[in-house]
Amino acid sequence: MTSLITKFEGIIKTGRMHSDTLLQILNLDEDQQQAVVEQLALAQDNVAYDILSFLMNTMGPTHPLRSRLYQLTMDRAHMNFKFAMILINHTNPAQPGAITYLIRHILRKETNKNLLKDIFRAAGRLGMEFLVDDLAEFVFYDDLELRKEAIIAMERIGTSKAIQRLEQIEQTDKCGPDILETLAFLKSKRKVTPAPQSSKKAKPSPPKKPYRQTHQAKSEPLCQEPEDPNLRLLVSPKIEDRFNAFEYYGDKGPEVADALHDNLENQTPDLIVNLLRLVARTIPQESLGDLLTLTERKDLNNAIRFSLYTALSHYPELESTAPIVKAVTDPVIFVSMAAIRALDTHCSDYVVAEIRKKIEFGTKVGEMLATTILDTCVPQLIEALMPSDTFSYISSNYLESSAPAKVIDTWVTILEKRKRTSTAKKFARIRDKRNQTDRPAFVVIHQSPTYLDVFSRLIHGCGFCAQTFLGPQEAFEFIVSKKPAGIITDFFIRQMRVNDLAREIREFYSKEEVPLIVSSLQRHLDKKNLASMFQKCGINGFWEFPPKTSQIKSLAGGK
Repeated sequence: MTSLITKFEGIIKTGRMHSDTLLQILNLDEDQQQAVVEQLALAQDNVAYDILSFLMNTMGPTHPLRSRLYQLTMDRAHMNFKFAMILINHTNPAQPGAITYLIRHILRKETNKNLLKDIFRAAGRLGMEFLVDDLAEFVFYDDLELRKEAIIAMERIGTSKAIQRLEQIEQTDKCGPDILETLAFLKSKRKVTPAPQSSKKAKPSPPKKPYRQTHQAKSEPLCQEPEDPNLRLLVSPKIEDRFNAFEYYGDKGPEVADALHDNLENQTPDLIVNLLRLVARTIPQESLGDLLTLTERKDLNNAIRFSLYTALSHYPELESTAPIVKAVTDPVIFVSMAAIRALDTHCSDYVVAEIRKKIEFGTKVGEMLATTILDTCVPQLIEALMPSDTFSYISSNYLESSAPAKVIDTWVTILEKRKRTSTAKKFARIRDKRNQTDRPAFVVIHQSPTYLDVFSRLIHGCGFCAQTFLGPQEAFEFIVSKKPAGIITDFFIRQMRVNDLAREIREFYSKEEVPLIVSSLQRHLDKKNLASMFQKCGINGFWEFPPKTSQIKSLAGGK
């Protein structure tokens, strides 16, 4: 095995293909294949492309390694569009699944005509009907080569949908002899029901221009009020209206998906943040493409980016993790933590390899990334990175010196799972000692683990202790048994409004005894309306999320 791995490493370094060595990889056991995949995930693009092409073409469709290599190719394809050709050749065109978003993304972004023509030809050869609308867009281009290839691809697809799309183009000023000839040929091959014609020959509007043309230089932000009255409630200055909007959309995934899609260009931060929060609650599958589209935007503010990665963390399957990996070293820590949380659910070979490479690069950025991963308490990602000596060294130093007890607890759980009993006991003693320190304890309640992670890090950094809970019922037992230094939560906690939560807490403690603070991404609220509600319910104040450390320290107030 060692000899084979050494030979494989030689292929990756030199780029010289040895088919006999690559064929032997297909017969390795699972642990040995893991070592090979990790090496391949770090390979240069040109070498990785040749190896992945060879292996995917050689192995059978049921080979146990196939799904991992397919996912690795998918992740690389989001960074280097050339890899999409491997996926296209190994995907059932009748059930394209994950590559649908990827190919459409490439058709909107790519400027390499040769790659575009390769995709067009593959679409025609494989009969990829799901790309008919995207191909039709290229008929409206001034590039005659791409127009010709797009028409040929639609002809080869030849379905009723392709014919109807060509008939629509026929009614526009982009109709030419090529369109007429293609339609005549297709109609002669099969009996097709003509597309319904209106009494007036209205000229259809051409398809929207591709992403790369419509999303370039922007002038003013498109802050526009939505037409739907329920959507307007999401940006109302009155918090009660936003409560009602959340209740209305709370179980309406398809409507949430439509609203997000229709407002992708609307740069009203509160609207997008709240739609993303609703996406995280309802998890509509049809929103996944729009979420990945948003990850490509460079003009999003931090609140939207945090909400975006938080929403992605709720999806059990992602078409690609590559757009998220880029955010793990974001200088805005709470955005980085949200991205890390999203990747923990999708801890692929590509993700581990890319993060490991960033950590082992030997810079302060890598050290910060390692400690941020620990602070985010992501067990799958932490366990996958443990074989890295650099990660383990940074982790050990951080855990022994200054990590919160919650972080040490995650590490201990992983060690126990891996049967490393003696090391687990060592860190358990450190955790127990850190828990015994007499520091003010703050209770933080929120349904988002990332929100809790951010507060845990901030509170610990201020020299206090954080007790975090995903819901109010879990928190009440602690609050009643031990008076906290303060309570921090959001306007919406699962199905409970903060005013109802506040009234229950005030049955035990007054405002002076235990301050209750709302910390939220909600912005542009009416201050008088908010002050009135806070006064009635016994809420002490509002912090933007995430708060400043000075605000957390002031809440302790000498306790």
